[in-house]
Amino acid sequence: MEAILQTALLLGSKNVPLDEFSGEIDATCLVNAKLILSGKHDTVIQELLRAADVTGKYDFDDPQETYSGFQNRFSVAYKNHPNLALVLAIALLQSFIQSNFTGPGALKSSSEILGCTNDQNEKLHRFSITLLSVLGQPAYRLCDNAVYLVMALILLEQVTQQPSLFGQDFQETALVEIVPAQTSAVVASAHWWRARALLAQLSLLSEPTGPHPMVASSIFNSIDLVYAISKELPSHLKSSVENQLGVSFYLENVKCSLATNTEHMCLPTLAKVQKLTQFQFVLTGARAKRTKYQSEFRSGLIILAHSQQASNNTDSSDDSVKEAPETLALESDHLLEKPVYESIGNEPLDEQIVKRPKIDQDYSLDEERLLPIAIRQEDIPLVLRELDPNDQPTLSDDDNAQLLLRLQVIRQTTPAQNSMVEQELSAIVNRVLYQSGKKNWTLFSRGLWERSLIETTKAKTIERGLLQMQSLVEELDLSISTRMLPQSSGGDSTQAVERLRYVHKLPFLPRWAMDVTLAEKYMSLGVMKSAVEIYERLSMVCEAALCYAAVGDEKTAEKILIKNIEENPNDARALSILGDIRQDPDLWTKSWEIGKHVNAKNSLAKHYYNPPSSSGLTKDPIACIKHLNDSLRLYPLSFETWYFYGCVGLECGKMDLAAEAFTRCVSLDATHSISWSNLSAAFIEQGKLKEAHSCLSKAVSSDSPNNWRIWENFMLVSIKLNMWPDVLLACRKLVDIRKDKVGEFSIDMPVVEKLVELLVTSDFPANTSQRLTHFQTSCMEFICDTLPTVVTTSSECWKQVAKVEMWRKRPWASLECYEKEYRAMSHNPDLEFDEKVWNATVETCDDLVSAYESLGEMEGKHGPGSAVCGDWKYKARSVIKSLMSRGRSSWEDSEGWEKLLELRNNL
Repeated sequence: MEAILQTALLLGSKNVPLDEFSGEIDATCLVNAKLILSGKHDTVIQELLRAADVTGKYDFDDPQETYSGFQNRFSVAYKNHPNLALVLAIALLQSFIQSNFTGPGALKSSSEILGCTNDQNEKLHRFSITLLSVLGQPAYRLCDNAVYLVMALILLEQVTQQPSLFGQDFQETALVEIVPAQTSAVVASAHWWRARALLAQLSLLSEPTGPHPMVASSIFNSIDLVYAISKELPSHLKSSVENQLGVSFYLENVKCSLATNTEHMCLPTLAKVQKLTQFQFVLTGARAKRTKYQSEFRSGLIILAHSQQASNNTDSSDDSVKEAPETLALESDHLLEKPVYESIGNEPLDEQIVKRPKIDQDYSLDEERLLPIAIRQEDIPLVLRELDPNDQPTLSDDDNAQLLLRLQVIRQTTPAQNSMVEQELSAIVNRVLYQSGKKNWTLFSRGLWERSLIETTKAKTIERGLLQMQSLVEELDLSISTRMLPQSSGGDSTQAVERLRYVHKLPFLPRWAMDVTLAEKYMSLGVMKSAVEIYERLSMVCEAALCYAAVGDEKTAEKILIKNIEENPNDARALSILGDIRQDPDLWTKSWEIGKHVNAKNSLAKHYYNPPSSSGLTKDPIACIKHLNDSLRLYPLSFETWYFYGCVGLECGKMDLAAEAFTRCVSLDATHSISWSNLSAAFIEQGKLKEAHSCLSKAVSSDSPNNWRIWENFMLVSIKLNMWPDVLLACRKLVDIRKDKVGEFSIDMPVVEKLVELLVTSDFPANTSQRLTHFQTSCMEFICDTLPTVVTTSSECWKQVAKVEMWRKRPWASLECYEKEYRAMSHNPDLEFDEKVWNATVETCDDLVSAYESLGEMEGKHGPGSAVCGDWKYKARSVIKSLMSRGRSSWEDSEGWEKLLELRNNL
């Protein structure tokens, strides 16, 4: 019954009935699991480390000896007890997270539990930070109890029997593959906890690097991880518990994508978790009052949301959270504390539609979006339509987590400071914060934090935003030496277990990252002193240097970086940043040699691709490719690096390289249309036209539907493959995109002529029993309806329209085209000065006269007895006479004049 115990620990829930199976679970594991679920991690750690003979055994002078000692003692103590080893790893990881992410601070420090003296404590911490650093990026130096994370990772590697990621060269990374039938529940749970621990380690770095993102992503790559655990669950619990595990798995999958900068892969996963929880929500418009003196309701955005099961918010025990984080009042003389909305859809449906005539009548709610949007009232699901917008029901915590994750994806995939995006984010935050009932501390505090980030961009709310951010930092109760705000009463009663319950389902936000964000806000306001004080307190030298460089004070940035390098000569990231400031290749090279810092290689690649004039170097794409290749071997999840790599490959004619690079790009971000287009360019050069067409199809349906160059490439490849429906689609789109800028020059005449040729080769249906194909209908609408609204002077275009009108058996419409063609040409102001224009106009006149002669006596549009143009001879003579009068003074002896005389005589 290890599966039921590990499931309870994974879900952090006391509602999993452990006591029901107490006779089948190892007593030591059961006792310690219950202690973990109660938040008493210190007790578990102290007892199990003592049992493993780890405490009080090292002086930590030799880091390698210490690391090997941990490995050996854990291996000996827990070789035959993987379940107990996993319980210890969980307690260590949860205690580390509590000490650095959620608070309140642990009662005992790691040095106290390990029996370290003050001198040993410093060595232990330095040893831990060195192990947790990756590829020249030092782990954050002031994190607490870092050795807990080290020991947790060692234990998890042993339980899962995976190669260690500590101090490896990382040339080949062993990715994890879960096979449910062959993987026990304990090992599968250990893989899950290892992914959580790796994400915690990544949060200590300035940016994701090394094999850790790939290993974590491979663990969350398949739902088989859940099946490997659930297969050992009791049958009567399997369905419900498997559902809970699935929800947690998908939420953490999204968190992993956000942490590894692959946020464009989140949408399918979010759609799956939404179906599992049956969560209903929609973004729609609603009129609201936002100020105290506002007399009328004004339009705005609101999230309407309803949870299928709102009762699973927290465990129904006395340990539930009693007090949420303090939310500061706005206390504005002008703004309301929260918007007051009118009821949704209080207008009659017919009035809504009348007021919105431009809305596509085929529009419907698209649930495959980060935020499903309902433009009209009838698109809102009935359950949501009946909600009171000012008092929406409480959401389940899982659904609150979904909303916050969607918010984070939007934040990471949209431009900053976009007013429309900020309104959408505000709507999400308001739905999370403005609900009654119990509130999970972690979810509610994250909602307050996100609201503060939005409010600090607005003059009227910036004061509350900054104070709220400061309050949230201080409420963590972690390593805060001075407080700006008084501590709220009762804040310490919030138990650690409640704060930890959802910490793995949201992106990690360490206390120092919150401080850094606060410092950045101060920097943006010009409050340099407060920002610098925060950076100094955090000992974040590189971040401080980057901020100084961003405001143009590069001398100060260099000064503090040089001082840091003197104290920490192996800080590869500091060397790389100093190289960026000085544009010094030697510093980048040294950074790579010392710590394999990936950004140093990227900077070297850019340096050789576009060397500064002062360097005396010439552009060297081959050297650039070599450096990018080194970078990508160590960190292959960087979209920007793959994109640059592919572009250089295209430029050098290395099509295999470019194809590989852009294939990686679209696997990381399937919505990046330029990457799809560049991949198609590589395939075209390789002669793979079908593959190129497929890529361009993806490109035109991705994030840049109005990029005319992509549509033009799509059209050209479709022509080569004789895929004429796609040619027509592209030609129509090109006209639509470019007509406002270049008018009739948006029409590709050779393509239009070919489309017309294909159209008129078949006969137009003689009766209603025969139907046109989709291609014929679309092509006919394009030629006869769209082109006449764009063309002005192009006689060739009018001829093609006339040809199609004749094919449609509409001779009167065909004749009108010839008249419009002549009218456009005869109004050219250069007609009396440019012989080419004069001759072209004469040719158009000849076409019109011929059309009068051949079409004039045909049956007109009013049926039998009517003619297309009964007085066609008179009109033909009038046209010739008018043109001759305009050209008499300039072209009386020209060839065109003679042709006009011949036309007149023939009539």
